[in-house]
Amino acid sequence: MLICIRFSAIWNDPRLAFSHLDSERKNLSFDDSFEHFLWGPNICVVNTKTSVIHKSPKPNVLLMVMPNGTVWLNYRVKVQSPCEMNLQRFPIDKQLCSLVFESYSYNTAMVKIDWMPTAVTMLPDIEIPDFEIIRVQTFKHAEEYKAGQWYRLTIEIEFKRKYLYYILQCYFPTYISVFFSWISFCIDTRALPARIILGVNSLMSLTYQVWFDTLIFSVEYLYFQFGNIISSLPPVSYVKAIDLWMISCLIFIFATLLELAFVAYQDKRLILKTNQSGNTALQVVMAFMKSFDVFKDYAVRAMEDSPSRKSDNSSSCISMEQMDLDSRANDRRRMAYIRKRHKLLDIGSRLDKISFIVFPLVN
Repeated sequence: MLICIRFSAIWNDPRLAFSHLDSERKNLSFDDSFEHFLWGPNICVVNTKTSVIHKSPKPNVLLMVMPNGTVWLNYRVKVQSPCEMNLQRFPIDKQLCSLVFESYSYNTAMVKIDWMPTAVTMLPDIEIPDFEIIRVQTFKHAEEYKAGQWYRLTIEIEFKRKYLYYILQCYFPTYISVFFSWISFCIDTRALPARIILGVNSLMSLTYQVWFDTLIFSVEYLYFQFGNIISSLPPVSYVKAIDLWMISCLIFIFATLLELAFVAYQDKRLILKTNQSGNTALQVVMAFMKSFDVFKDYAVRAMEDSPSRKSDNSSSCISMEQMDLDSRANDRRRMAYIRKRHKLLDIGSRLDKISFIVFPLVN
Protein backbone atom coordinates (compact mmCIF):
# COMPACT_ATOMS: atom_id res chain seq x y z
CA MET A 1 0.00 0.00 0.00
CA LEU A 2 1.45 3.35 -1.08
CA ILE A 3 -0.16 6.33 0.59
CA CYS A 4 0.64 10.03 1.00
CA ILE A 5 -0.26 11.47 4.40
CA ARG A 6 0.08 14.71 6.29
CA PHE A 7 1.30 13.59 9.68
CA SER A 8 0.90 15.95 12.63
CA ALA A 9 2.36 15.58 16.13
CA ILE A 10 1.45 18.02 18.89
CA TRP A 11 3.03 18.15 22.35
CA ASN A 12 3.70 20.71 25.05
CA ASP A 13 7.16 21.78 26.19
CA PRO A 14 6.90 24.51 28.88
CA ARG A 15 10.52 25.47 28.31
CA LEU A 16 9.56 26.92 24.92
CA ALA A 17 6.86 29.27 26.25
CA PHE A 18 7.43 32.88 25.14
CA SER A 19 4.16 34.60 26.04
CA HIS A 20 5.90 36.52 28.81
CA LEU A 21 8.45 37.83 26.33
CA ASP A 22 6.15 38.93 23.49
CA SER A 23 2.43 38.90 24.20
CA GLU A 24 1.43 40.07 20.73
CA ARG A 25 3.09 37.27 18.75
CA LYS A 26 0.74 34.35 18.11
CA ASN A 27 3.29 31.72 17.06
CA LEU A 28 6.79 31.08 15.81
CA SER A 29 7.32 29.14 12.54
CA PHE A 30 10.49 27.32 11.55
CA ASP A 31 11.71 25.08 8.77
CA ASP A 32 13.01 21.53 9.05
CA SER A 33 16.55 22.62 9.99
CA PHE A 34 15.34 23.94 13.36
CA GLU A 35 13.74 20.65 14.31
CA HIS A 36 17.05 19.16 15.41
CA PHE A 37 17.33 21.72 18.20
CA LEU A 38 14.04 20.76 19.82
CA TRP A 39 12.95 17.76 21.82
CA GLY A 40 10.39 15.54 20.08
CA PRO A 41 8.57 12.25 20.80
CA ASN A 42 10.14 10.68 17.68
CA ILE A 43 6.89 9.23 16.29
CA CYS A 44 7.37 6.87 13.34
CA VAL A 45 5.40 4.38 11.30
CA VAL A 46 6.78 1.01 12.39
CA ASN A 47 5.15 -1.25 9.77
CA THR A 48 6.48 0.42 6.64
CA LYS A 49 9.00 -0.50 4.01
CA THR A 50 9.90 3.11 3.25
CA SER A 51 8.86 6.53 4.51
CA VAL A 52 9.98 9.56 2.53
CA ILE A 53 9.30 13.22 3.25
CA HIS A 54 8.21 15.08 0.14
CA LYS A 55 10.72 17.53 -1.24
CA SER A 56 9.30 20.02 -3.73
CA PRO A 57 11.90 21.51 -3.82
CA LYS A 58 12.58 21.62 -0.07
CA PRO A 59 11.39 19.19 2.62
CA ASN A 60 7.68 19.65 3.35
CA VAL A 61 8.00 20.18 7.10
CA LEU A 62 6.07 22.63 9.25
CA LEU A 63 7.34 23.42 12.75
CA MET A 64 5.31 25.88 14.79
CA VAL A 65 5.73 26.92 18.44
CA MET A 66 2.78 28.48 20.32
CA PRO A 67 3.12 31.12 23.09
CA ASN A 68 2.35 28.54 25.82
CA GLY A 69 5.10 26.18 24.62
CA THR A 70 2.91 23.89 22.49
CA VAL A 71 4.79 22.52 19.50
CA TRP A 72 3.10 21.51 16.27
CA LEU A 73 5.16 19.36 13.90
CA ASN A 74 3.68 18.50 10.50
CA TYR A 75 5.16 16.32 7.77
CA ARG A 76 3.99 15.59 4.24
CA VAL A 77 5.27 12.06 3.85
CA LYS A 78 4.91 9.20 1.38
CA VAL A 79 4.56 5.83 3.12
CA GLN A 80 4.88 2.41 1.55
CA SER A 81 3.39 -0.16 3.88
CA PRO A 82 2.80 -3.91 3.40
CA CYS A 83 -0.81 -5.00 3.33
CA GLU A 84 -1.75 -8.63 3.99
CA MET A 85 -4.41 -9.37 1.39
CA ASN A 86 -6.91 -12.22 1.50
CA LEU A 87 -7.80 -13.09 -2.10
CA GLN A 88 -10.15 -16.01 -1.47
CA ARG A 89 -13.14 -13.97 -2.69
CA PHE A 90 -11.29 -12.14 -5.45
CA PRO A 91 -12.48 -10.09 -7.32
CA ILE A 92 -15.50 -9.46 -5.06
CA ASP A 93 -13.38 -9.00 -1.97
CA LYS A 94 -12.55 -6.53 0.79
CA GLN A 95 -9.05 -5.81 2.05
CA LEU A 96 -7.95 -4.45 5.40
CA CYS A 97 -4.72 -2.45 5.65
CA SER A 98 -3.20 -0.73 8.66
CA LEU A 99 -0.63 1.87 9.66
CA VAL A 100 0.98 1.60 13.10
CA PHE A 101 2.48 4.67 14.83
CA GLU A 102 4.63 4.55 17.92
CA SER A 103 7.38 6.49 19.64
CA TYR A 104 10.56 4.75 18.62
CA SER A 105 12.72 6.30 21.38
CA TYR A 106 10.48 6.58 24.45
CA ASN A 107 8.35 3.98 26.24
CA THR A 108 5.21 4.51 28.28
CA ALA A 109 7.26 5.70 31.27
CA MET A 110 8.49 8.68 29.27
CA VAL A 111 5.82 9.50 26.67
CA LYS A 112 2.09 8.97 26.54
CA ILE A 113 0.66 9.29 23.03
CA ASP A 114 -2.96 9.40 22.01
CA TRP A 115 -5.17 10.30 19.04
CA MET A 116 -6.56 13.77 18.57
CA PRO A 117 -10.39 14.17 18.48
CA THR A 118 -10.23 14.33 14.68
CA ALA A 119 -7.59 11.67 14.29
CA VAL A 120 -8.00 10.90 10.57
CA THR A 121 -9.37 13.24 7.93
CA MET A 122 -9.81 12.07 4.35
CA LEU A 123 -9.68 14.37 1.36
CA PRO A 124 -13.16 14.79 -0.15
CA ASP A 125 -12.06 14.15 -3.75
CA ILE A 126 -9.87 11.11 -3.08
CA GLU A 127 -10.21 8.46 -5.81
CA ILE A 128 -8.55 5.04 -6.14
CA PRO A 129 -8.80 3.23 -9.51
CA ASP A 130 -9.28 -0.33 -8.18
CA PHE A 131 -10.72 0.23 -4.70
CA GLU A 132 -13.02 2.40 -2.69
CA ILE A 133 -12.51 3.20 0.99
CA ILE A 134 -15.50 2.04 3.04
CA ARG A 135 -14.18 2.33 6.61
CA VAL A 136 -11.42 4.06 8.57
CA GLN A 137 -10.97 3.19 12.23
CA THR A 138 -8.38 4.08 14.88
CA PHE A 139 -7.13 2.09 17.88
CA LYS A 140 -4.76 2.57 20.77
CA HIS A 141 -3.01 -0.16 22.73
CA ALA A 142 0.24 -0.91 24.53
CA GLU A 143 2.81 -3.23 22.97
CA GLU A 144 5.18 -5.28 25.08
CA TYR A 145 8.87 -5.43 24.18
CA LYS A 146 11.89 -6.77 26.03
CA ALA A 147 12.89 -3.19 26.81
CA GLY A 148 9.49 -2.30 28.22
CA GLN A 149 6.06 -1.20 27.10
CA TRP A 150 5.33 1.19 24.23
CA TYR A 151 2.10 2.86 23.22
CA ARG A 152 0.84 2.13 19.73
CA LEU A 153 -1.64 4.04 17.60
CA THR A 154 -3.17 2.04 14.74
CA ILE A 155 -5.19 3.12 11.72
CA GLU A 156 -7.22 0.44 9.94
CA ILE A 157 -8.39 1.22 6.42
CA GLU A 158 -10.86 -1.15 4.78
CA PHE A 159 -11.01 -1.21 0.98
CA LYS A 160 -13.68 -2.66 -1.27
CA ARG A 161 -12.59 -3.74 -4.73
CA LYS A 162 -14.30 -2.25 -7.77
CA TYR A 163 -15.19 -5.41 -9.68
CA LEU A 164 -16.89 -3.98 -12.78
CA TYR A 165 -13.64 -4.30 -14.73
CA TYR A 166 -13.38 -8.01 -13.91
CA ILE A 167 -17.03 -8.60 -14.80
CA LEU A 168 -16.53 -7.03 -18.22
CA GLN A 169 -13.12 -8.57 -18.92
CA CYS A 170 -13.46 -12.01 -17.35
CA TYR A 171 -16.90 -13.04 -16.11
CA PHE A 172 -18.96 -11.78 -19.05
CA PRO A 173 -16.76 -13.25 -21.84
CA THR A 174 -16.53 -16.62 -20.11
CA TYR A 175 -20.28 -16.72 -19.55
CA ILE A 176 -20.83 -15.92 -23.23
CA SER A 177 -18.50 -18.81 -24.14
CA VAL A 178 -20.54 -21.18 -21.99
CA PHE A 179 -23.76 -19.85 -23.51
CA PHE A 180 -22.40 -20.48 -27.02
CA SER A 181 -21.75 -24.09 -26.06
CA TRP A 182 -25.43 -24.42 -25.09
CA ILE A 183 -26.53 -23.37 -28.59
CA SER A 184 -25.46 -26.81 -29.81
CA PHE A 185 -28.47 -28.23 -27.95
CA CYS A 186 -30.73 -26.40 -30.42
CA ILE A 187 -29.00 -27.86 -33.50
CA ASP A 188 -30.36 -31.05 -35.04
CA THR A 189 -28.82 -34.21 -33.64
CA ARG A 190 -27.77 -35.31 -37.13
CA ALA A 191 -25.68 -32.14 -37.68
CA LEU A 192 -22.77 -33.49 -35.67
CA PRO A 193 -19.95 -31.56 -37.44
CA ALA A 194 -21.60 -28.22 -36.67
CA ARG A 195 -22.16 -29.20 -33.05
CA ILE A 196 -18.59 -30.42 -32.64
CA ILE A 197 -17.16 -27.19 -34.10
CA LEU A 198 -19.38 -25.09 -31.84
CA GLY A 199 -18.41 -27.06 -28.72
CA VAL A 200 -14.68 -27.02 -29.41
CA ASN A 201 -14.68 -23.33 -30.34
CA SER A 202 -16.32 -22.57 -27.01
CA LEU A 203 -13.15 -23.80 -25.31
CA MET A 204 -11.01 -21.68 -27.61
CA SER A 205 -13.41 -18.77 -27.71
CA LEU A 206 -12.29 -15.35 -28.77
CA THR A 207 -12.95 -12.09 -26.96
CA TYR A 208 -13.55 -9.12 -29.17
CA GLN A 209 -12.22 -5.94 -27.56
CA VAL A 210 -12.84 -2.48 -28.92
CA TRP A 211 -10.87 0.66 -28.08
CA PHE A 212 -13.18 3.48 -29.16
CA ASP A 213 -10.59 6.18 -28.60
CA THR A 214 -8.22 4.84 -31.27
CA LEU A 215 -10.75 2.84 -33.32
CA ILE A 216 -8.47 -0.18 -33.14
CA PHE A 217 -10.02 -3.63 -32.95
CA SER A 218 -8.11 -6.37 -31.24
CA VAL A 219 -8.85 -10.05 -30.89
CA GLU A 220 -7.30 -11.88 -27.97
CA TYR A 221 -7.71 -15.36 -26.67
CA LEU A 222 -9.78 -15.59 -23.54
CA TYR A 223 -7.17 -17.50 -21.61
CA PHE A 224 -4.63 -14.77 -22.45
CA GLN A 225 -6.92 -12.25 -20.73
CA PHE A 226 -7.39 -14.54 -17.75
CA GLY A 227 -3.61 -14.97 -17.57
CA ASN A 228 -3.11 -11.20 -17.54
CA ILE A 229 -5.55 -10.81 -14.67
CA ILE A 230 -3.98 -13.61 -12.64
CA SER A 231 -0.42 -12.43 -13.30
CA SER A 232 -1.26 -9.08 -11.69
CA LEU A 233 -2.05 -10.86 -8.39
CA PRO A 234 0.45 -12.11 -5.83
CA PRO A 235 0.96 -15.90 -5.93
CA VAL A 236 -1.11 -17.66 -3.28
CA SER A 237 -1.52 -21.32 -2.38
CA TYR A 238 -5.31 -21.30 -1.90
CA VAL A 239 -8.14 -21.31 -4.42
CA LYS A 240 -9.70 -17.99 -5.33
CA ALA A 241 -13.29 -17.29 -6.31
CA ILE A 242 -12.25 -16.45 -9.87
CA ASP A 243 -10.51 -19.84 -10.09
CA LEU A 244 -13.73 -21.61 -9.12
CA TRP A 245 -15.61 -19.60 -11.74
CA MET A 246 -13.17 -20.55 -14.50
CA ILE A 247 -13.20 -24.21 -13.44
CA SER A 248 -17.01 -24.26 -13.40
CA CYS A 249 -17.10 -22.76 -16.91
CA LEU A 250 -14.74 -25.47 -18.16
CA ILE A 251 -16.87 -28.14 -16.48
CA PHE A 252 -20.03 -26.87 -18.18
CA ILE A 253 -18.38 -26.78 -21.60
CA PHE A 254 -16.87 -30.23 -21.04
CA ALA A 255 -20.30 -31.55 -19.98
CA THR A 256 -21.69 -30.15 -23.24
CA LEU A 257 -19.05 -32.10 -25.15
CA LEU A 258 -19.93 -35.25 -23.20
CA GLU A 259 -23.58 -34.85 -24.14
CA LEU A 260 -22.50 -34.36 -27.74
CA ALA A 261 -20.40 -37.55 -27.56
CA PHE A 262 -23.46 -39.49 -26.39
CA VAL A 263 -25.55 -38.15 -29.26
CA ALA A 264 -22.72 -38.95 -31.69
CA TYR A 265 -22.61 -42.50 -30.35
CA GLN A 266 -26.33 -42.84 -31.01
CA ASP A 267 -25.80 -41.49 -34.52
CA LYS A 268 -23.06 -44.06 -35.12
CA ARG A 269 -25.43 -46.82 -34.13
CA LEU A 270 -27.97 -45.44 -36.59
CA ILE A 271 -25.40 -45.49 -39.38
CA LEU A 272 -24.62 -49.14 -38.68
CA LYS A 273 -28.33 -49.97 -38.65
CA THR A 274 -28.76 -48.08 -41.94
CA ASN A 275 -26.01 -50.09 -43.60
CA GLN A 276 -27.59 -53.33 -42.48
CA SER A 277 -30.98 -52.14 -43.71
CA GLY A 278 -29.44 -51.23 -47.06
CA ASN A 279 -28.11 -54.74 -47.49
CA THR A 280 -31.51 -56.19 -46.63
CA ALA A 281 -33.24 -53.88 -49.09
CA LEU A 282 -30.75 -54.87 -51.79
CA GLN A 283 -31.57 -58.52 -51.22
CA VAL A 284 -35.29 -57.78 -51.53
CA VAL A 285 -34.76 -55.94 -54.82
CA MET A 286 -32.69 -58.78 -56.24
CA ALA A 287 -35.36 -61.27 -55.24
CA PHE A 288 -37.99 -59.06 -56.82
CA MET A 289 -36.04 -58.93 -60.08
CA LYS A 290 -35.70 -62.70 -60.06
CA SER A 291 -39.45 -62.94 -59.79
CA PHE A 292 -39.74 -61.54 -63.29
CA ASP A 293 -37.86 -64.56 -64.55
CA VAL A 294 -40.34 -66.75 -62.76
CA PHE A 295 -43.26 -64.87 -64.34
CA LYS A 296 -41.63 -65.21 -67.74
CA ASP A 297 -41.16 -68.94 -67.35
CA TYR A 298 -44.70 -69.29 -66.08
CA ALA A 299 -46.14 -67.43 -69.10
CA VAL A 300 -44.22 -69.56 -71.57
CA ARG A 301 -45.19 -72.76 -69.83
CA ALA A 302 -48.85 -71.73 -69.64
CA MET A 303 -49.03 -71.59 -73.43
CA GLU A 304 -48.21 -75.26 -73.67
CA ASP A 305 -51.04 -77.54 -72.74
CA SER A 306 -49.16 -80.62 -71.62
CA PRO A 307 -49.02 -82.55 -68.36
CA SER A 308 -45.32 -81.80 -67.94
CA ARG A 309 -45.96 -78.09 -68.36
CA LYS A 310 -48.71 -78.21 -65.74
CA SER A 311 -46.30 -79.71 -63.23
CA ASP A 312 -43.89 -76.79 -63.91
CA ASN A 313 -46.71 -74.30 -63.30
CA SER A 314 -47.39 -75.78 -59.90
CA SER A 315 -43.71 -75.45 -58.93
CA SER A 316 -43.70 -71.78 -60.04
CA CYS A 317 -46.67 -71.06 -57.81
CA ILE A 318 -44.83 -72.57 -54.88
CA SER A 319 -41.84 -70.31 -55.64
CA MET A 320 -44.04 -67.21 -55.73
CA GLU A 321 -45.61 -68.10 -52.39
CA GLN A 322 -42.14 -68.47 -50.88
CA MET A 323 -41.09 -65.08 -52.27
CA ASP A 324 -44.19 -63.50 -50.85
CA LEU A 325 -43.37 -64.87 -47.42
CA ASP A 326 -39.77 -63.56 -47.72
CA SER A 327 -41.03 -60.12 -48.78
CA ARG A 328 -43.36 -59.92 -45.78
CA ALA A 329 -40.52 -60.88 -43.43
CA ASN A 330 -38.33 -58.16 -44.94
CA ASP A 331 -41.13 -55.63 -44.53
CA ARG A 332 -41.45 -56.53 -40.85
CA ARG A 333 -37.69 -56.09 -40.37
CA ARG A 334 -37.74 -52.70 -42.09
CA MET A 335 -40.65 -51.50 -39.94
CA ALA A 336 -38.84 -52.65 -36.78
CA TYR A 337 -35.72 -50.76 -37.85
CA ILE A 338 -37.68 -47.59 -38.62
CA ARG A 339 -39.31 -47.70 -35.18
CA LYS A 340 -35.88 -48.23 -33.58
CA ARG A 341 -34.44 -45.33 -35.59
CA HIS A 342 -37.15 -42.92 -34.49
CA LYS A 343 -36.72 -44.07 -30.89
CA LEU A 344 -32.98 -43.33 -30.94
CA LEU A 345 -33.58 -39.94 -32.53
CA ASP A 346 -36.18 -39.16 -29.88
CA ILE A 347 -33.67 -40.04 -27.14
CA GLY A 348 -31.12 -37.55 -28.54
CA SER A 349 -33.73 -34.83 -29.00
CA ARG A 350 -35.12 -35.28 -25.50
CA LEU A 351 -31.62 -35.20 -24.06
CA ASP A 352 -30.89 -31.94 -25.90
CA LYS A 353 -34.10 -30.36 -24.61
CA ILE A 354 -33.40 -31.44 -21.04
CA SER A 355 -29.80 -30.19 -21.23
CA PHE A 356 -30.89 -26.83 -22.70
CA ILE A 357 -33.12 -26.30 -19.64
CA VAL A 358 -31.00 -27.87 -16.89
CA PHE A 359 -27.60 -26.36 -17.78
CA PRO A 360 -28.67 -22.67 -17.47
CA LEU A 361 -30.57 -23.41 -14.26
CA VAL A 362 -27.55 -25.09 -12.66
CA ASN A 363 -25.24 -22.31 -13.80
